[in-house]
Amino acid sequence: MAALVALRLGLGCHFFYEGTWKIKHKEEFTAEPFLTQAKGPVAGLFYAMLPDIDGRQRLRVETDANGKPTINADALAGRWNEMRQQFVDYYRPAASDEAATAAHQRLQRAAERTYKDFKKWLEEYFDQNVDDIAAYFGALERFDNNKESHEDATFQKQRRWDRMMELRRESARWIKDIEGQETAYKHSLYALLDEQQKEQGRMPASWNPFRWSRIEQINFAVTYALTAIGACLMLGLCSRLAALGGAGFMCFVVLTQPAFPGIYPPDPPVVGHALLINKDFVEMLALLVIASVPAGRWGGLDYFLYHVIFHPFLSRKLKKEV
Repeated sequence: MAALVALRLGLGCHFFYEGTWKIKHKEEFTAEPFLTQAKGPVAGLFYAMLPDIDGRQRLRVETDANGKPTINADALAGRWNEMRQQFVDYYRPAASDEAATAAHQRLQRAAERTYKDFKKWLEEYFDQNVDDIAAYFGALERFDNNKESHEDATFQKQRRWDRMMELRRESARWIKDIEGQETAYKHSLYALLDEQQKEQGRMPASWNPFRWSRIEQINFAVTYALTAIGACLMLGLCSRLAALGGAGFMCFVVLTQPAFPGIYPPDPPVVGHALLINKDFVEMLALLVIASVPAGRWGGLDYFLYHVIFHPFLSRKLKKEV
């Protein structure tokens, strides 16, 4: 009993610290690098979770009437225009004050000019890089269609993995430039505010998860699920359900980095050597053990839940049946 409680506490501490670290470093944490490094037979499932991993949406190449490749900037420009409109609406004066209304009209005009300047930069950037981006998509299409006939050889797996990483680094360079310019665009909009408007503070991020990007949704779910699971295991509160949730998360981790023979790339030697069973798999099994026993009732809040709610309810039910 003491060993199972210690195991529950140890697992809870691990999950809780992982979650709170991500909360503390929320500006740095993202699940994107972890998902992009997924390997094994179900790696494609995790790649699909990432928004625009290969730049097919933001770097979409089209052909004009003359057969010349162009990049359609409408989607990105539309996103930036929506940001401009939300920004202007947020700083709209509540009262019909003449001075505040005039200041807001100036802000509208300045924000419109800023948007047009950044849209022009985006179009020029795409024009300068369209040939390289079109070549990249040609290479990406060849990579997707070129399945090796003998993929069991280690050097072929290594070559394919290295080529995939090379293509992603290539697209990441352009995407990083676009995202950096979007950040600069936001800063430029805030720089347009006068002192009175700045007193309203910065426009808060949306609390509607349906308005977040997919990676923001994943980051939020991972961060607070780990924290909740860890806290429940440490407190012994709904410990079986928390352990099942933790086991499900660890199954997710195992599937992204399986220790199956023949999968490339292998784990670095510094983390040890594993065949089928690695430390993540062992932690998943430990969580399933905790889910199968009432460890939360032994030195946990589940003791009170059981004796105050469930035990009286079951007793009354048994009496009625008798």
